Amino acid sequence: MRQRGVVIDKQEKTVMVQVQNPSAACGNCKGCIRLTPERPQEDYVVRVADSKNNYSVGDEVILEGEMGGAIKAIAQLYGIPFISLFAGYGITRLFTHSDPVAGIGGVIGLLGGALLARILVRRQFKGDVELKIVSKACS
Repeated sequence: MRQRGVVIDKQEKTVMVQVQNPSAACGNCKGCIRLTPERPQEDYVVRVADSKNNYSVGDEVILEGEMGGAIKAIAQLYGIPFISLFAGYGITRLFTHSDPVAGIGGVIGLLGGALLARILVRRQFKGDVELKIVSKACS
């Protein structure tokens, strides 16, 4: 995941970067605003390491973060309920030999899997992605 930001403060070995609002970065679809609540502008400020002292106040920079944890969380949030839907249907069909009742078992499996996936992902996914500066941005 790459984001654009501006260095707003410089300290000894770190810089404070104001990250561009995600909804402003990619157009006017307002998709980010629908998915996340309205946040004040100071929520978009992150502390980033600058051990080589390459950046100064006012520099536009490109930030990058690892997305492996987020992708794993998304796979669990979709995969566990999907598998539990078919498991619930199959187990219920095996014991009752009735399709309508097995359909209800599938829905119960889906809801149970969604609850389980939410609990697991919340325990595993602790927070924001660690960002690092990759380069200065061209204006």
